[in-house]
Amino acid sequence: MNSFLDETDWLILSELQKDGRASHAALGKKVGLTGPSVYSRIQKMEREEIIKGYSVHLNSEKIGQGLLAFIRVGTYASSAADEQDAFEGYVRDEPRILECHDVDGEDSYLLKVRTDSLESLRNLLAEIRGISSVSRTVSSINMVTVKESGLNSPVILQNRDEKKT
Repeated sequence: MNSFLDETDWLILSELQKDGRASHAALGKKVGLTGPSVYSRIQKMEREEIIKGYSVHLNSEKIGQGLLAFIRVGTYASSAADEQDAFEGYVRDEPRILECHDVDGEDSYLLKVRTDSLESLRNLLAEIRGISSVSRTVSSINMVTVKESGLNSPVILQNRDEKKT
């Protein structure tokens, strides 16, 4: 955690997570600062890469990407570094793959993917299995999303939990 963040910074971050398009003046009213003061704090957090960017949350169903799946990927233990780089390069370039996590345990990677159909998912799986370092895949298709918080959980709650310990 960055030690220079104070309670007001955490409040600003929490409000930005709720509405990244909020004006500096509106944020200032919520956290007790002027718009220019909020702007200055946000600029500092952007420079420090605490705020890495801004995004738009799309309705996947309405844009034809309604199928959500999670793919566990196993790789060969003897895979050379360049083979792993090939897999990770593929993942970075493949727009259907939303997230990729290098995990410990039975699997090597966990992927979160969105496609328009089962056929598209099947094609994606064939491409992944065609990468030389991949030994297996196990897929789980999402039926209903119970909770999806976006990129992070509310930062203000994280900060308060850390202060209690």
